[in-house]
Amino acid sequence: MNGQVRHFPSIHVSCVIMKQRNWQVWALVVLLGTLVGCRKPEAPEYQGFENIRLSKTSGRETLISADLKFYNPNHFNLELKRAEVDIFLNDKPAGRSSLDSSIRIPKTDTFSIPVTLQLDLQSLLSNAFQILLDKQVNIRMDGRAWLKRSGVPFSVPFHYEGKQPLDSFMQ
Repeated sequence: MNGQVRHFPSIHVSCVIMKQRNWQVWALVVLLGTLVGCRKPEAPEYQGFENIRLSKTSGRETLISADLKFYNPNHFNLELKRAEVDIFLNDKPAGRSSLDSSIRIPKTDTFSIPVTLQLDLQSLLSNAFQILLDKQVNIRMDGRAWLKRSGVPFSVPFHYEGKQPLDSFMQ
């Protein structure tokens, strides 16, 4: 062979094909990882409330504190940065609540958010007869939550509507 190096064209071609396939496989893995990792988060699900406390009554407004319970259906942790919600009792505006503090939300778990609700006494009194007659109240909450996932901010709307027995307010 006199010190000459022989080239094997078939080996060179198969190495180039393998490099192209490796690149394609890696591109596919990155694409799938991005699609799965960037799935749009679901809004937390309302579970109920607990620890209702009358904070302050003055004029036409009453401040009520409570802990709202939610479930995070996502398979990743979230951070709640801000939330705003409008509350309706028997389809009449009853008040509004805003939260402007950071709360860690664990993945696929329940969590509580302490809130203070400003309720309009006039709206409550206009509903009082119907509420006492039915012994339950239809609660509707419409709002928006501003969250973060891995440092990326986004917002999600949320909605809850359901009947609540009066005795749950008396606990």
